Amino acid sequence: MQSPLRLRPMQLALLLAFSFVTFIARAGDDPVGIRFFTGSWKEVLAEAKKQNKPIFVDIYTTWCGPCKLMAKQAFPDKTVGDLFNANFVSYQIDAEKGEGIAVAKQYTITAYPTSLFVSADGSLIQRTIGYSGIKGFLDEANKAVEAAKDPKPITVWDKEFVDGNHDATFLKGYLAKRAKLGMPNADALETYLTVVPETEWVTPDNVDAISGNLTTSNSRAFDALLKAAKDMRGNSGQAKRLQTVMQATGTALQRDERQAKTEAELDQLINNRQNMNAMLSIKPVSDLDQKSMANDIRASFYKRTKNMVRYRELTTKMGNELLAISPDSLRAKDAASYQRFVDQSKLMPDSVRSSANFLRFAANMKMVETQQMANKLNSLAWTYFETMTDPSDLNKALAWSGRSLELERNPALLDTYAQLLGKLGRKKEAIQYEEEALAKAKTAGEDVADYEKALASFKK
Repeated sequence: MQSPLRLRPMQLALLLAFSFVTFIARAGDDPVGIRFFTGSWKEVLAEAKKQNKPIFVDIYTTWCGPCKLMAKQAFPDKTVGDLFNANFVSYQIDAEKGEGIAVAKQYTITAYPTSLFVSADGSLIQRTIGYSGIKGFLDEANKAVEAAKDPKPITVWDKEFVDGNHDATFLKGYLAKRAKLGMPNADALETYLTVVPETEWVTPDNVDAISGNLTTSNSRAFDALLKAAKDMRGNSGQAKRLQTVMQATGTALQRDERQAKTEAELDQLINNRQNMNAMLSIKPVSDLDQKSMANDIRASFYKRTKNMVRYRELTTKMGNELLAISPDSLRAKDAASYQRFVDQSKLMPDSVRSSANFLRFAANMKMVETQQMANKLNSLAWTYFETMTDPSDLNKALAWSGRSLELERNPALLDTYAQLLGKLGRKKEAIQYEEEALAKAKTAGEDVADYEKALASFKK
């Protein structure tokens, strides 16, 4: 069973922030709120042309907590319904099923929920990532209503660039437009960097345009943005821009990691990540932390490229090193990390720091090092469960999983331990741990279907 705790720490933190959402039916049948068009993508484009309206597209996944919250709160709301039904043809797409896969690829969807506003010919008008409540949802819709009136849509800008308009003023506007839409253009960015002096790369408006179009850490813009971020750190007036830069550089690195095909590309990626850590960290990054980061990236690369010999060799070493870390040292790291978080959060607006989601996130940050250690051990163990069959490998994974339970005894970690026991033929013990996982999941209000399915399989 795949679980949020098998994801990376940042993904884990985001999911934890929304873990209180436990049940929701997608709202589309409620006559008070948004009326969603049903049919194919081709049919909704035709309907939009018929009604002479742009299209609002809710792109979601079944596992996305914020998607469910938006569907529960915003879609049935009368004010939301009045605005959307009057101005848009509304449509919903599961990004992981049917036509949704192609549509998500077409519009470069990388996060959920994504709200797309497109014209009847499919041209992108505006996009919004995430959900910030009904007011924020209405604000974005009103912006889209105005953006739909723009006499120069992105398709016109695209044609000008393709036709050879490489004037600095045009390129700056084009990159800004692309950044706003969340549709980076790497070619336009590199062209812009050749026509603008390097000293101007880090002006505020250029930082925004470059951040929104960065697609790789191997771009000349990457180091420039890191320098800009370092200079902005500690300036409360630059907090929002700093967040944008850090998100852009981090996303570029993640994209490079997913696309790396050779050891040389992997080495360059790790070097770029280490440079970012050294440049942006509030305190000096230890060699141990840099090594741990590099090992995580290498392990992910070997797993993705199915180099199981190198994966086994590296993860065995990593697992043994993790087992050697004492709980007392983790508690000390928890305290230090939490203090850094408190210091960094001082740059955030009071409205953010007082929000329920932030407070929930802050509570989890108190044991972030312990949670991340449990997550690392669990991830190693789960990968072995998925890919290994040799009992010696599975028993090694069982030891890692067992240590993760010593650090944090939650349903997902208990499930991993039970699954490993089951694969080793120790069904009676597997049942015991899966029953505990199921009970804890029920108490937490989680979806228990996968736990029940696993338990049933052990009892056969």
